[in-house]
Order: sequence, then C-alpha cells, then structure tokens
Amino acid sequence: SIILYSIYGGMTILLVALLYAGGMPLYDSFCISFGTAGTGGFALSSAGIAGYGSAYIEVLLGIFMILFGINFNLYHLLLLGKIKDVLRSEELRAYLGIITVATLLIAVNIYSQVLAVGKSIRDAFFQVASIITTTGFATADFNLWPEFSRHVLLLLMVVGACAGSTGGGMKVSRVIIMIKSLVVEVKQMISPKSVVVVRLEEKPVNKQVLNSTRIYVAAYMFLICV
Repeated sequence: SIILYSIYGGMTILLVALLYAGGMPLYDSFCISFGTAGTGGFALSSAGIAGYGSAYIEVLLGIFMILFGINFNLYHLLLLGKIKDVLRSEELRAYLGIITVATLLIAVNIYSQVLAVGKSIRDAFFQVASIITTTGFATADFNLWPEFSRHVLLLLMVVGACAGSTGGGMKVSRVIIMIKSLVVEVKQMISPKSVVVVRLEEKPVNKQVLNSTRIYVAAYMFLICV
C-alpha cells in the first residue's frame, strides 16, 4: 500500500509541476491536481477548466484523468519492469479502447457545431476523459451537444474507470464480466452440453464472483432508474 500511495503522490506532484509550467498559478495547480488525482473535479471558478483558455492544460488534464482511471496495480507492475503483463491487461485495453472510440464518435458528431477538427477532438477527448473517470471537469456545455453525444457520455458515466483506480462508475472489469457472462449464457442455450468458462485477464472467473457482479450491476441499474 505504501508503494501505491507513493505512486499516487508522485503522479500528483508531477501534474502540479506540469500545470505550473503551462502557466497555471501555483495555488490553482495544486487544487486542480488534487481534484484530478482524486477524480473529484473541484474547480476554482464557475468557468471551470475552460476559464484558463489553454489547450495545453486541457489536454494535460485529460491525459492525467485517464491515467488516474487506470488500475494502480499496473503502475506497480511497470515499476517492477513487467511491461508485458501491463500490456496483456484486458481491462486496460478495453478502457483505452472505449475512450478512443467514444472520443472519435463524439468528435464527428459535434463537428457541425464546433466547425474545427482540432477543437472538436479536444472537447470530445476532455469530456470523455472527465465523464468516464467521473471526475466532472468541463470545458464545454455538453448539454448543448447533439443527443447522440449526450447518450454516449451517459453510457461512459455508467461504465466508469478501471477497478483499483480513483475513478467511479460500475468499473470496466465488471462490464467485461457481464458481457462475457451474457455470451456464455447464449452459447449454453444454443448448445446445452457445451462447457464454457468466463475468463478475465486470462483467468477463470468463479461463480461467486459472477453472482456478486450480477447482483452489483442489477442494484446499480435499479438505483439509476430510481
């Protein structure tokens, strides 16, 4: 746990330094970094991050929100030099894949409003990073975006970040388990005699974990509906 706290602290201090180097006041750099690290989204003005008017700050915060949404155990593996294990992480690949696809879809969808490729990609990237990690920072009024983009953001909020991160949401690992569980159930309906096992990170998921995941997801969706 000491190692994980050290990684967390080191990433936070690095973000403070990079924000300050990008022209953000030192006090603001600390406050915004704390909000980013804890994916809490505390801003110092009603204009939020957009108030700084800096593409550098927006992209930097977007990257760090995504980094803090990754399982911290993977950073520990990086320090141990186990890069192949990190790259094999199924949850990490799914997490980054979701972010990439969502960013491209939203960027294309809002282009007609923004009328600038760079701006549409930057706004889409920042809001996707902010919403999927449940940080809550904003650089644009996405309530004015097309309905498709708003629905994508809503889905990202439900999915959330990786397990073992500071991000909220249902967690990508649970989404993967639910999708694989659904596929297995369909396969067994088609071929009752087949034996198919749900696997996550190349390891079989036991029935207790499957059941607890299903209950959690069902309760999560019920509360959202309420």
